[in-house]
Amino acid sequence: MNMKYFKLLFVSSISVMMFSCNDSNTPAENILEDSTSTSEITELQKSTVKIPSPIELFSFIYEANAKFNKENLNSTDNRAKYATNQKKAINLGIYASDLGYCTVFKQNKETFNYFSVTKKMADELGLTEGFDEKIVTRIDKNMSNSDSLYQISNDSYSTAIRFLEQQGQGNLLPLMITGAWIESVNIAIKSVDKFNADNEIVIRIADQGLLLENLLELYKSSGEDKNETELYNKLLDLQQSFDKLYDNTDEIITKKQFEEISSKVKAMRAELIG
Repeated sequence: MNMKYFKLLFVSSISVMMFSCNDSNTPAENILEDSTSTSEITELQKSTVKIPSPIELFSFIYEANAKFNKENLNSTDNRAKYATNQKKAINLGIYASDLGYCTVFKQNKETFNYFSVTKKMADELGLTEGFDEKIVTRIDKNMSNSDSLYQISNDSYSTAIRFLEQQGQGNLLPLMITGAWIESVNIAIKSVDKFNADNEIVIRIADQGLLLENLLELYKSSGEDKNETELYNKLLDLQQSFDKLYDNTDEIITKKQFEEISSKVKAMRAELIG
């Protein structure tokens, strides 16, 4: 493995560990209710905080001067066709990711639209934290304040993740995070106009293999579920494509590797929103 890629993974590892303390400055060990002892914290809960909010990736894309593209989003009209809890959880993550994309790029009208659809889906899943009436009020009061909408969206996602952890809903948590992660990587890929191994966004996409490893560990910790096996296997197949980057000597990622990863991500995303 070349030194450039090693440095990339090292920096990524540090950023992931920093996020594990969570963005509200609450120590990771205090995320759970006070009644939960340290010994009762499951491996699932430990693994979850290693996966950053999609907003982190979108902030990087924004700083790299990428353009907002509404066509990258999952249409809010699709919400009605998600009938099963599995589909709802996955697309709750996707819509939450779209919400983050809109807020980072200061698209206030779309922020409200995607918050509304995300809240409806969260309500259907019984997710009472993160997208409740208090957040609705905050959104309504800050519709003209992009910075506030950014913080509200980030708070909503983080609170929803912690709520699922506390409730022990291990079957929904990996699905929601998968949806959010796939959507964020898909948007990042579509933000690349032309492949260049030195492009900042391309390098950040290559970096996503580390987060995918953590996501796969989350599935292992959550237990076996026949309805999730197919999705897990597709993530595992995608990880194999990311693993090829370790063999590079001159570049972090080649054009062929980028296209292979992009193809798999786009195919997964199309299936998840279908």
